[in-house]
Amino acid sequence: MQHPVVLLNNPIEIDYSELLINVISLIKGCNQLDILILHQINDASNLNEVLYKYYTLVRTEVQASSWFDHSFQINIIFNISDDKIRKLAQNWNRAIFAQAEMNVIKAPKSQITALDVNLEHSKFSPPSKTEKKSIGQFKTTAVGGTFDHLHDGHKILLSMASFLTKSRMIIGITGSELLKNKKFGDALESFSKRQQSVTTFLHMIMGDDHYYEVYEINDVCGPTGYIEDIDGLVISLETASGGDFVNKYRREQGYKQLDITAIKVIGQSETNNAENSWKGKISSTDIRAQELEKTKSLEQFSR
Repeated sequence: MQHPVVLLNNPIEIDYSELLINVISLIKGCNQLDILILHQINDASNLNEVLYKYYTLVRTEVQASSWFDHSFQINIIFNISDDKIRKLAQNWNRAIFAQAEMNVIKAPKSQITALDVNLEHSKFSPPSKTEKKSIGQFKTTAVGGTFDHLHDGHKILLSMASFLTKSRMIIGITGSELLKNKKFGDALESFSKRQQSVTTFLHMIMGDDHYYEVYEINDVCGPTGYIEDIDGLVISLETASGGDFVNKYRREQGYKQLDITAIKVIGQSETNNAENSWKGKISSTDIRAQELEKTKSLEQFSR
């Protein structure tokens, strides 16, 4: 099904909040919104701030709308080639951007909407030298998670891992044995469904020169516990202690230590955290609860 795309020229320097807030009122009834960043992003901290800010902003605005459904998909796409943009453009029926950027944006061949909105300077803090990491920082990068009902937090995690990966990305997806005690487990997606969601999203945001592998996680470490040739591990701030555990285990195996990158991720954990929480966030637990409630309502209606 076709859906709209919003074009942002350079969110590192420009704040597009007003544009995106206005967009939500224009796309009522759509089930997906893509956001395409045209300017190349080279710094990991800048990318993390952009992803966190705009996934949060759009999700909050959508949730406040009367037509909101948790299945509404947001995808922020960045650092892709013109050829990849042309392929993705086949899925877009409307290109929306700020009127002030009409002269710098080359819109896909679809219905075009230029909105007259204010564009202000972004206020992202420059990263410190000790935290500075750039595109393709690690030859081989690992990332893991349950990835149930793939949501915004998962997408930020996968996006950051992809950004930091130079050639090989290792993705661990939790197996069913470790999910027996998950809340609202009856609505938990199968491993194959979760894997498909991850690979579909990665296919959208990654360049054609990227390579990734998917593994089933059956213990705490997953593939980081038995694949020696890994350079970096991408995790959320909420699960930073897990990185220490992995490195301790790797030391015991005689493997090299992983460079840990802890990022801001919305809705990743099923517990609240002052650093990493936002009003109205969607988590996998919330989605499973809503799915079960929907099923229950349909069963009652059909009686």
